[in-house]
Amino acid sequence: MRNMKIAGLIFGNTTADTAAVNARFDGDLTRCTETNRLLSESDKAEIRKNFEAVIPADCETIFTDAVLSEGNVLDLEDADVYIVYPFGGITDLFLAALSSKNRPILIAPRPYCEAWSYGAVFYPYFVRDNRKLSEYLKISEDVHVVKNAEELRALLKAYRVRFRIANTTALCVGEVMYEPYHSWNWGYAMIKAIQQKFGVTWKHISSEKFMKLFENWNGAYEKGSMQREAAADRSHPERNPKNAEKLYYVLKEIIEETGADAMTINCLYSMIHTGIEATACYALSKLNDAGIVATCEADVTTMVDMMITSYASGCPCFMLNPYLFPEDNKLFVSHCSSPTVYSYSQKDAKDPLNLYNYFEIPNLGCGVQVLRKEGETVTVTGISHDKLDRMVVLTGKIVRNTGFASCRTQLELEIDGDVKALAEAYEGRHWALVYGDHSKEIVLANTLLGIESTVLK
Repeated sequence: MRNMKIAGLIFGNTTADTAAVNARFDGDLTRCTETNRLLSESDKAEIRKNFEAVIPADCETIFTDAVLSEGNVLDLEDADVYIVYPFGGITDLFLAALSSKNRPILIAPRPYCEAWSYGAVFYPYFVRDNRKLSEYLKISEDVHVVKNAEELRALLKAYRVRFRIANTTALCVGEVMYEPYHSWNWGYAMIKAIQQKFGVTWKHISSEKFMKLFENWNGAYEKGSMQREAAADRSHPERNPKNAEKLYYVLKEIIEETGADAMTINCLYSMIHTGIEATACYALSKLNDAGIVATCEADVTTMVDMMITSYASGCPCFMLNPYLFPEDNKLFVSHCSSPTVYSYSQKDAKDPLNLYNYFEIPNLGCGVQVLRKEGETVTVTGISHDKLDRMVVLTGKIVRNTGFASCRTQLELEIDGDVKALAEAYEGRHWALVYGDHSKEIVLANTLLGIESTVLK
């Protein structure tokens, strides 16, 4: 996936120093035009410094400090997002020309206390007309006026989420999930919807083809690394988990060959589990740790949920089944796979991993128990599996790891908000969990993606 490119543009070239003008004004406007001046090189350097300070990680930048005509706008280098710093010497036509590039425009006027210019009167004309024309033509506005650096930084991060999703190549191994649609047709329609709604590129291979690839694969890998990575191996001694380890390397190679950034595998309603006598739980844990959004059960909608949540938070997601207990306001979550890495910026910080046999089919290896850090704040999300247009977003804390007759990684959560209200606003089937409070980032990204967020507080 290529990096998002952000352009910083200084529109115009004149300004006035507000404090200096106000300090010497004695009521006489005779020489007021003399208060205007050209932007200095130090002015431009300061704007560029502020621009670079808000750029998210892994983004490319270009900066143009003298956009002085409509022609200059038309000749600008292509970018994925444009940040405009408006000054005197422009009209709203400059912004209208920029909007024809069909990319987001973030307008960042300088504060009045620092700089006065005619740019501050012309950019609102464009915002007004763009809003009305977009409504009339039924096209996207994608224009924002930003108040300060914090808001600009947040918007850029949200646009980075949308960009990454639109540039994601997703791989589905096996037939699409039947549950919870109760219709194979609906499942395949969701794949089509994901491509049309979010711009995801789709790759698909059948269970039969995958089985042949698995059986014929003879690549070299370090055997036994799974057991060495585990804090404890509690899998059944009569079940050899070697195929679970091999499955990781087979999937890794297919992902590299297809250029996939996200993947899901049908591990319940297909021949794969029983055919290779292993589950994908260990493989999915490793892939999520490595930055590949990876889900089980060919659950393509939860894959979208995890893409949004992971891209917005910078953390790998724990895909989970939620259990809701309204009377004592508890949320229990579990699944047989979980990443171990806290976040992609702290890859050395990991939770311990134990190996078990798969819970639902005990004669299969292997299920993964990851002991999550108790007391940590987490964010949990669940997207609507029917239209991908709504998402529940909540925060809470991990109370404890638990030992119920359920999937191997299981947690008791104390949530911020009312579990009864959560049950009544329930969306999706599987949910996603990440460390930290990333609710604001996720909600803002959802807004840009056309998803309505229900935030539990």
